[in-house]
Amino acid sequence: RLSGLNTAFSRVCEGSAYVQNKIVADGPNIRRLVQMGAQILVCGGRDMAASVMAALDDILAPIHLDVVTLKAAGRYREDVY
Repeated sequence: RLSGLNTAFSRVCEGSAYVQNKIVADGPNIRRLVQMGAQILVCGGRDMAASVMAALDDILAPIHLDVVTLKAAGRYREDVY
């Protein structure tokens, strides 16, 4: 069940934001959600996905998790081009 949604649009003139920057800014909340079993789905360009992975690795490090571990558990998926 979807309980929340945050968006980032890097190509919009007003209010532009990069996904990885929003992830870092919301790091404590994302960490908490991951600890509670959240799944992560990343859709978009390969370069963006790589930046998102790096940001997630940074914010998950304090709880001794990383994207590789989430992938192995089926909790991180990508649809990238």
